[in-house]
Amino acid sequence: MLSTSQQRVILVTGANKGIGFEVVKKLANESSLINNLILLGCRDLKRGEDALIRLGSPPNVHLLHLDVSLQESITHATNQIKYKYDGQLDVVINNAAIGELQLTVDVARSMFATNYYGIKTLNEHLFPLIRENGRVINVVSMCGSILLSEASKDLQEKYLSSTLTTEQLDRLVEDFISAIGTNSFEELGYNPKSSYLIYSVTKAAVIALTRIEARQWSRAKNVLVLSVCPGFCATDMNKNAPGAHSAELGADSILYVVNTPQNELGNGCFYRYGQQLSPICMINDKN
Repeated sequence: MLSTSQQRVILVTGANKGIGFEVVKKLANESSLINNLILLGCRDLKRGEDALIRLGSPPNVHLLHLDVSLQESITHATNQIKYKYDGQLDVVINNAAIGELQLTVDVARSMFATNYYGIKTLNEHLFPLIRENGRVINVVSMCGSILLSEASKDLQEKYLSSTLTTEQLDRLVEDFISAIGTNSFEELGYNPKSSYLIYSVTKAAVIALTRIEARQWSRAKNVLVLSVCPGFCATDMNKNAPGAHSAELGADSILYVVNTPQNELGNGCFYRYGQQLSPICMINDKN
């Protein structure tokens, strides 16, 4: 077992490429100032090993096999952290996500399994391991915020209710998935013209989940739970869209909420490029 008492232990999911990879690289490079131990989470071990090589195999970056869409993988990764790293974590960065454009129930199930349920389940497993004054960072997108701005007032109030529970949020998610099969999501208050509809709803759900987790966990160990948008960055998910920012810039947006002093951040709040935003806002840059 590795002693981690003098290190800040950080898990980054979906970290073998794109924004997650850039986050790991920056965290590894700042270790001359902060004693970071970074767990590079990825679902494909070979790609994770390749990522370590691209990083130069730094001794403070360790590979962790983790597919957040699978309960058994989350359980195994949690046990690995318990046994290999003294059961200690300081920061969890939930970066792993997938995106598809098809509007089908099967696609929705797959996307929510990673983008929403995966984050929810992983956080539930890892919260007992997070040390005092730790942080949970849920990576989201402006798409979720914009989707809510285009939704009905009633639906907005449901997502933003200060008393919303995880059970109620799960029901909102399941109702949306069911409505895809019957093409009735407009009846629930969603705008059918909203861009990237399924992806956007997954991100709106995580923004709401962040607020719930912040209420539930902050008093226990003074843990901050935050959502952050990295901005519209060129990644495999958007086929390296022309005009998009670099993944490196997106990593900076995430690292702002990792490294900013705790008293300068609002628990449960939503950030982008170092600025706190409303959970409902309109902006041209949709990622």
